[in-house]
Amino acid sequence: MVPLVLKEGKTRLGQHYEVNFENGVKVLNSANTNYSFGSLHQIMLKGIEEVLRKHKVREVLMLGLGAGSALSVLKKKCHWPYQVTAVELDADLIEVAREHFELNQYAELTMINGDASVEVHRLNAGAYDFIIDDVFMDDQVPAFCRQSDYIKACRHLLEPGGVYMRNVMANGFDDIKTYESILKSYFSDVYSLKHKTYGNRIYFCKA
Repeated sequence: MVPLVLKEGKTRLGQHYEVNFENGVKVLNSANTNYSFGSLHQIMLKGIEEVLRKHKVREVLMLGLGAGSALSVLKKKCHWPYQVTAVELDADLIEVAREHFELNQYAELTMINGDASVEVHRLNAGAYDFIIDDVFMDDQVPAFCRQSDYIKACRHLLEPGGVYMRNVMANGFDDIKTYESILKSYFSDVYSLKHKTYGNRIYFCKA
């Protein structure tokens, strides 16, 4: 079935996007991949369920918002009080999320329109027990997300025992072994799961 395009455009930061109606669900797509509520939603569901099996999270930091797939999963799966701080660089995507994906329904959400590479150095150390890192530019993980100083900063934002979760596309990037080595240098326990349908690898890193 051909998707029904409800809205499309280009943000002031140059990101192409479409709000589509696909298989009975409203989704947000970038030029080359799903940003929210399509395949990414299933990947977020798998990753968050894995974390919630072991941790009753209360303070969540979300790096990269999309249209709020991870927020939706948390709202459905967390049957206890929790708070979310979300960082999204693209103000136009935040507005799309408000207009088409009911972003304002999340009373537990504090929204920061900012650059994750900067905000991870500004937020309070040890303030979070779960970090969901889903920063993408289209279908690419930005280079800063794979650098030591960024990963170190994310580690410092976690309380002892907290979990950093990172979604990596199926095609990944050339230096995946180096990336894994950096993760292991800052976290006490690192493992990954591969999504059987979409091939994405989800990393779970315990502080």
